[in-house]
Amino acid sequence: MKVHLMEGKVHSLRTDKVSNTLQDLEFQISTPNPEPPRFNDPVVLVWSKDSRTGHDITESELAALADAGRLISVLVQKTTVPENLPKHPIVDLSDWRGSPRNAFFQDFRNYLEAACQRTPPPPRGPFVRFVQRMCAGLTIGVIVAFAFGFALNLLELQNNLCSINFNQPALSDFCGGYGLGDKPTKEERIDWEARDPNSCDALRAHIDEYGETGALFERASAMLDAKRVVTSENWIARRQQTPFSQSIISIGFESEVLAREDALTQAARDAEAACGALGESDFFRIIGSSVESVTWDCFTSTGSHYCGFDGIRTCELEQLEKTTTEICGPLP
Repeated sequence: MKVHLMEGKVHSLRTDKVSNTLQDLEFQISTPNPEPPRFNDPVVLVWSKDSRTGHDITESELAALADAGRLISVLVQKTTVPENLPKHPIVDLSDWRGSPRNAFFQDFRNYLEAACQRTPPPPRGPFVRFVQRMCAGLTIGVIVAFAFGFALNLLELQNNLCSINFNQPALSDFCGGYGLGDKPTKEERIDWEARDPNSCDALRAHIDEYGETGALFERASAMLDAKRVVTSENWIARRQQTPFSQSIISIGFESEVLAREDALTQAARDAEAACGALGESDFFRIIGSSVESVTWDCFTSTGSHYCGFDGIRTCELEQLEKTTTEICGPLP
């Protein structure tokens, strides 16, 4: 199907959009004949704010086209057509965005097809616009009601919306930045997540940092109130060394070697007894004992040898250490 597309002196890019869409729908854009009758196909007059005059067509031609049902006007911008034009279909495409499924563009297409077949179609665009405006009115009402409820946090709207599983934690940070939904600011959230999750001191530091106005104050306080105190016991290896003197006993020996051996034996028994006394406490466990000579004192009398020494007595033991720990883990 062929159609003449005519606009005023000032070209509009919207006219190109109309032309391209018509060609996509298999309409052919034709040019007027040089000699009368110039217009053998339907004529579309394109009107915009800057192109309300200058259409290359006479009043008699307009009247003839209108009488034949082959004249159509299209508004590509919010404007009006001259009042002296003959009665003919006028289609408002000022809000059209290029879709061929648009109701008003469908009216335009139907008018063109009818002009070729000489059967005028019923317009659907005005009815569709009425329905769209009704829906828009209802939508605005819902939006206003929603905004009112959100502002007052009715039914915990803020809390629920700021907690939805979408684009987190950015959504929660946004809410916290504007004091919505009891959400922490981004800074407070990062500090909270970085803390030791079981540390009571970390909770106290968080409260000191953000105070009672922090979004997580109540949660931190509840975790502190529910703290648990755990006592752990550990046995730590210890070595206790003390100076020791082994006295010379009155019994003599045939040689100095035997006298020294006897002095060491006596010192070992004394060390075992002394270290054993420590093991009677609940805080120590005895592992072993030993003595080490440092300086010997030996002499001979009437053919017998006598020895004593100064040295170090060592007690090998384990000492009990009890550690008390506060645990402020997550609330159940």
